[in-house]
Amino acid sequence: MAQRRNIGIESPGVNVAVIKKDPDGWKFLILKRAPRESYGGSWGFITGGRIGNETIAQCVTREMEEEIGLAPSSMWATEYIVQFYEPENDKIWILPLIVAILEEDAEIVLSEENTEYRWLLPNKAKHLVSWKNLVRSIDDITEELTIFPARNWVQIHV
Repeated sequence: MAQRRNIGIESPGVNVAVIKKDPDGWKFLILKRAPRESYGGSWGFITGGRIGNETIAQCVTREMEEEIGLAPSSMWATEYIVQFYEPENDKIWILPLIVAILEEDAEIVLSEENTEYRWLLPNKAKHLVSWKNLVRSIDDITEELTIFPARNWVQIHV
């Protein structure tokens, strides 16, 4: 009988919910992945892997600068994780959910990794994202944004 083997579990990077507050309320930045990228055509948050000895703060800042041309004005660790099966690596990925704040007038400059972006209020963002775990993340973050910063968030300094 063949020996059973566990599915590998990795935590190679981060999932970043980029938000800003404008007169209508808190809005989420939702990005559409380019067709040639992993999960091409799907809508979601910034996701990226750590390089070398990067801290989470350095990884978030680099990924934001690469994907949207901006660094966060502040970033916050939440108690949430985004987990999913990654078929390209045949592993379960577990990524911390980081909230990154941008100023209201921030101008997005997309990299080639994404083809479109939208700033959306939570209810519209939930209908656009491609994964149920991001819908739950939007719900959780929105609930906690009634008091900013949320009591259970920890500010991450670069």
